[in-house]
Amino acid sequence: MGSTQQLDAKDRKIIAILQEDSRRSLRDIAADKEVDLSPSSVRNRIARLEEDGFIRKFTIDIDYRKMGYEIQVVALITSKPGSSDKLFKKLQDFHQIDNVYCTAGPANFICLIRVEDMVNLSGFITTRLEVLDGIEKIETLFIIPRAE
Repeated sequence: MGSTQQLDAKDRKIIAILQEDSRRSLRDIAADKEVDLSPSSVRNRIARLEEDGFIRKFTIDIDYRKMGYEIQVVALITSKPGSSDKLFKKLQDFHQIDNVYCTAGPANFICLIRVEDMVNLSGFITTRLEVLDGIEKIETLFIIPRAE
């Protein structure tokens, strides 16, 4: 993977624009006064940024509540000694877990969990998570949606 020294101001601006809206056209990005390149030059830079690993994927921002996932929880999971690697892989396999982060601190993992309702959350935690080998402790923090 390339170093950050390979990024110039134009690369950083292209990345910032794509973070805001990954569907922006090459022409729109090229026309930005801080980018000021031809669309083909922007295309080449984006291809290089992907190839060098600066851009890993293009994605979307989902409204999970509209999809029926009313409950979002951050789970702080503490693993038993020597079980972190296997547990990390198992946690990534659950479709209810959106992201798994390894941490240094009281918990070994932070997981973002999305489920339809409290019944599904309770079932997921008690029948899927708590029974995993290597789990020592699970703490949950509910994410409260902000009023719009």
